[in-house]
Amino acid sequence: MRRTQIYITDEQDRLLARRARSERISKAEAIRRILNSALDAGDPEAEARAVIRSTAGICANYPDWPEWQRAVRGKTADERLRAGGL
Repeated sequence: MRRTQIYITDEQDRLLARRARSERISKAEAIRRILNSALDAGDPEAEARAVIRSTAGICANYPDWPEWQRAVRGKTADERLRAGGL
């Protein structure tokens, strides 16, 4: 763990103190939790959500499986079987 100092507004300090009191934690712990939430860090589920968000849609323009299969194989299974005399 690293020690750091930050400047926050009086309003932020008031809200932070209120949150810390309501959760019965220190202000430092409240800041760590807020940072973890904002950065999707320290929480396996949040990390999984971050991965899903970062990869969602990367294959949107890829062909569907049958199209890809035809492009790779060149012919359908039926066409290949007929060409083989079956």
